[in-house]
Amino acid sequence: MPFPKTDNELNAQGYEFENKAKCRGCGADIEFWLTPKGKHIPLDAATLEPHWGTCPKAKDFRNAAS
Repeated sequence: MPFPKTDNELNAQGYEFENKAKCRGCGADIEFWLTPKGKHIPLDAATLEPHWGTCPKAKDFRNAAS
């Protein structure tokens, strides 16, 4: 199933809007959503695409594998 592209599609698939923020890495406007599995996901505010795909500093925020 493709990733939802609108806020209505996100809500219909069980995502919940949390808040708006600025990325600490690149300063872009982002929105945090809670996934149906209870995890937070940052999305680009303009496109609602996962921000880690467009952020030039994404690698700085990845969790180290344990």
